[in-house]
Amino acid sequence: MKIEKLSNEHKEATWQFLMNHAYSSMFLLNNIDKTGLNYTGELYSGEYWAAFDEKGEVKGVIAHFWNGNLMVQAPEQDALAALTTYFLKNANRPIAGMVGEGEQTLYVLDQLDLPNEAYTTNRSEGLYQLALEDLQLPEKALAEQFKLIPTSAADTQLLFDWLKAYELEAFGGEPSAEHDEHIRNRVSQMQEGDFAWVLLNDGEPVSLSGINATLPEIVQVGPVWTPPEHRNNGYARITVALTLNVARDSGAQKSVLFTDHPAAAKAYEAIGFKENGSFHIALLKDAVVMNKEPASA
Repeated sequence: MKIEKLSNEHKEATWQFLMNHAYSSMFLLNNIDKTGLNYTGELYSGEYWAAFDEKGEVKGVIAHFWNGNLMVQAPEQDALAALTTYFLKNANRPIAGMVGEGEQTLYVLDQLDLPNEAYTTNRSEGLYQLALEDLQLPEKALAEQFKLIPTSAADTQLLFDWLKAYELEAFGGEPSAEHDEHIRNRVSQMQEGDFAWVLLNDGEPVSLSGINATLPEIVQVGPVWTPPEHRNNGYARITVALTLNVARDSGAQKSVLFTDHPAAAKAYEAIGFKENGSFHIALLKDAVVMNKEPASA
């Protein structure tokens, strides 16, 4: 395998490879679509490397993004191993975590060889898929009492409180001034970007649903949050279903999401999602510099 750092000259071949594995490559595809393959340090940008076979065909991609997170798509083990070895020997920025297809991500994490206590979260989730023509809207979703509004029309402080609670519950860690600033930035992006919605029940905000990666034909759902006082009322499935109905009306044909929560999985299955694979999320307490041989070398 030949490993090569990618630039925008490689965009077409890289895109075609990732689209063959789109459901577990949505973050990669979304980020490439927004900023290309040349690293600038701006939001969504990353450094990309690919493994090429003897015919010059892309067999795997690994990326190190602006925020320190790694992502990989390399279904063939020899490509995955070659990319991991090369990256760990040549990484020149700190690693903050890794997300991606379950088994591949676990392989790379094994090579990082970090102790469990280094992570705020390190877990696999079910990867769920849905053809939007099969979306099943809950009967209650069409009731007059429910209304979906964009986050641009929602209260900023409410969104801050909800997103902060969501991240602390989903990803662990401790409240801090730095985390609060991160949440303020997320809320600002969310309200400016029109990619998230709030469900109102008789005018009261009860649930949040967003889209965190978008292609013309596929959307990836997240975050989804219902505050504890409003849970066990079916609000999450209504919010997600209505969010996907908006996406379908805008031309999307498929959707993907991931969860490790049994109640959430049940809600998503109720509107048509089916589990097909796994997705791993690993976030470090502190970013680390990894410039070394992989653990199995």
